[in-house]
Amino acid sequence: MIIKTFDNGWGPEYPAKQFEQLLVSGLLKDIVNDEVKTVMINSVWYTNDYHQKVLTYLNNSGAQRIILVAMIDASIPQPEWYNGIEVVTAGYYPGKYELDYWALLADKYFSKPLDLFPAETIDVAYMCLNRKPHWHRQRFYQHLNALDLLDHGLVSMGAESGPAVRTIVDDGQHDDLAPNADSLHYGIPNDLVTLGNLQNWQRCFVNVVTETVFDINQSYFVSEKIYKPIIGFKPFFVFAVDGATQWLTQKGFETYVTDFKDITDLNPAVPEQLPQVIQAICQQSKTYWQKKYVDLKEKIRYNRNQFDVYVQQQWNKIN
Repeated sequence: MIIKTFDNGWGPEYPAKQFEQLLVSGLLKDIVNDEVKTVMINSVWYTNDYHQKVLTYLNNSGAQRIILVAMIDASIPQPEWYNGIEVVTAGYYPGKYELDYWALLADKYFSKPLDLFPAETIDVAYMCLNRKPHWHRQRFYQHLNALDLLDHGLVSMGAESGPAVRTIVDDGQHDDLAPNADSLHYGIPNDLVTLGNLQNWQRCFVNVVTETVFDINQSYFVSEKIYKPIIGFKPFFVFAVDGATQWLTQKGFETYVTDFKDITDLNPAVPEQLPQVIQAICQQSKTYWQKKYVDLKEKIRYNRNQFDVYVQQQWNKIN
């Protein structure tokens, strides 16, 4: 039985939060209603001060079990932080109750294109969208700027306060799934479950993903960002430790790290080399981008079909 829930994050009025609660109840249905006195702890916005509040409660609660939930955000609290009590993890923790929340949210809410876009619409080398200015996103943006590549792609970069550093004309509009979604925050609207302006999306050849976290293998977390090019039929790179190749291949997806050997010997899975790979792509003609898109169509379609397979595996965990 759940005797206490600690949740310092999104309010229940947001559909994304309601969806999390639905997934948690399905995923943990075999333990949340048993007789074990259980405290549930949500990872979102879990600070050191909040942790002390949790520990104070636990020391006087008689709790017999803790459930750590990380779905909306990466897993902050770790099992070893709670001594002398059973800890169960759910969501973006490896183990029995691992679940990919953002893949399921994308599957539920996205309006998914049915097939590849016409290659003839491609006239821009790449797209790289950045809302929250995390350090690794700023680092990649600075690399692009140093190589004079910003005007060769559709690139955005938000700011902690005030107007965004760089915006895209006719960008998408925010949705109401989550808090702080409008452009008053970071200077850019947050559209979790769209490809943004569809004309912009169709124009771009390669999508460069800058995930919420840089070391995906360590954090064991991805967001909807990594699934947008898969759903949207685009080749893509991820600016992350190992280019997110371990995560992607474990989930059954194919990467594009060896598909540009015809123009560069650099490895896009190496973060320090990815900006130069983008530079090499930018140096090619529109004809090259369009032909390469067609050449990669089988891999692009495979990844899109694998997304359906993968999300069904996730749904099966809660049914």
